[in-house]
Amino acid sequence: MSTDEEQQKYLQDAIKIVKEQAFYMKRAMDGDSLKLALDHATEMLRELRTNLLTSKNYYELYMRVLDELRELEEYISSLQRNGRSIVEIYEQVQSCGAIVPRLYLMICVGGVYISSLEAPAKDILNDIVEMVKGVQHPMRGLFLRNYLTQVSKNRLPDINSPYEGSGGTVQDSIQFILQNFIETNRLWVRLQNQGVAKDRKKREKERLDLRILIGTNLVRLSQLEGLDVNDYKNVVLPKILEEVVSSKDVIAQNYLMDCLIQVFPDEFHIATLDKFLTTCTELKEKVNVRNILESLMDRLSGYTARATAGGSQSAIPSDINAFKLFNDCVTSLIENRSNMTLGETLKLQTALINFALKCYPNRIDYVTHCLTTSSALIDKTDFVETSRNDANQDTRSTNETTTEIESLLSAPLSILALKVLDIPAYGKLMTYLPWGNWKQVALNFLQSVITRNAPLTEVDQVELLFNAITPLLRDREGTSPAVDEDGRELPPSEVFVQEQQLVAKVIHLMKSDDTDSLLRIYIVSRKHFTNGGTNRIKYTLGPLVFG
Repeated sequence: MSTDEEQQKYLQDAIKIVKEQAFYMKRAMDGDSLKLALDHATEMLRELRTNLLTSKNYYELYMRVLDELRELEEYISSLQRNGRSIVEIYEQVQSCGAIVPRLYLMICVGGVYISSLEAPAKDILNDIVEMVKGVQHPMRGLFLRNYLTQVSKNRLPDINSPYEGSGGTVQDSIQFILQNFIETNRLWVRLQNQGVAKDRKKREKERLDLRILIGTNLVRLSQLEGLDVNDYKNVVLPKILEEVVSSKDVIAQNYLMDCLIQVFPDEFHIATLDKFLTTCTELKEKVNVRNILESLMDRLSGYTARATAGGSQSAIPSDINAFKLFNDCVTSLIENRSNMTLGETLKLQTALINFALKCYPNRIDYVTHCLTTSSALIDKTDFVETSRNDANQDTRSTNETTTEIESLLSAPLSILALKVLDIPAYGKLMTYLPWGNWKQVALNFLQSVITRNAPLTEVDQVELLFNAITPLLRDREGTSPAVDEDGRELPPSEVFVQEQQLVAKVIHLMKSDDTDSLLRIYIVSRKHFTNGGTNRIKYTLGPLVFG
């Protein structure tokens, strides 16, 4: 790998030649000498044959060349409008000896040829896409195919397009883009194997910098007006997913799966959810499938929210159980991926809960399933045994699994509030948390109950609530009060006061038409409050007396 100074020299030398040949090309165009203009264009394009530049510098050179090719394209277009045979020009550029300049010129002239409507667009596109297979060097091939994508952008047969009909159909455009995408992706994957092993990380960075060249093909597909759900389901997606899996490349699989989610419409994703999720289970183990699933869940959740706001009951058809499909995918991943940590599996369950709450808000059984599954997953490990030391700490543990249990327990609170107490696994998961983390979940829980103004009407309900927020009602066993240098107990902190004021607000939620029942609720409350010590009583007992 050359130094930055050498790279700059290579780049500037190439740009100098491009500018010089572009100057002579324009002078030839001004003199209406097509042959001379093409000769100088060929010399200019020879610079794109270089092996000396990094992807970043090659891209800069490529953009300089494209700026000049636009002027050549406009010149050829003017010749065609003035009666010059575009067929002859198209054949003329194919006589160029060097393959890279020849193919760039073919694409440039081919674009004008398509616009002239003198031949079917599909025939010209098929001719060019077959010819560009001649460049198999990964870097040169990637940029050449990107140029083909750019030139063909507004010249594809499509609904309401001038190139539709005798020029071809939207199916022809789909096949053209798919073929270009597959070849582009294979070149991109091959970049990983260029050079020596020690430069692997640099090559990975270069590949990530170039990923937009591959994604552009998928964007073009999504922009076809004539692409409908059936074509996407039966033609487009199967081809793309087949290429994704067969690439066996982590970078490609990560990027392309996310790209599919971002560029195609929500309706397409819903109609093909089973195929997409099945493919997720077939990806390489190092692929971050959780990110892919979360991205798709977020996309469908947003679609559901917009549909609901618009008056629809549900954006997801009743015959498609999206939660089950996602859950089956997650279950398969957990069972088959040996490298998946407990924290990662809990993140997947949290994502499932968030998806269920947004898309199936009335299905508490889905939340119950995720919490129960999470508890079972934890029980299969030695987490409880190894985290005993954390359990005796007042501060919050930053252990990955502990943090994820905290997130898992906090996820359903904003929607379910008190209803989480009806889920047995919720209380069990609470017991896995160290005191500090338990306190944070208790605060989140209490805040959601108060925000939703959920009434407390039963003694058992109050008992369950207070058991769930125990760290707010008393100190951990064995804890001594904080003292100053003279041994005097320190006054309560501002955080402590805010916590107790939040607890006191719960009293206003205690309601019952039966005074005996209300009295029993108050007695239970008083028992819990008095166990908290004098520092807490002065904030909680007063509101209880006047309740």
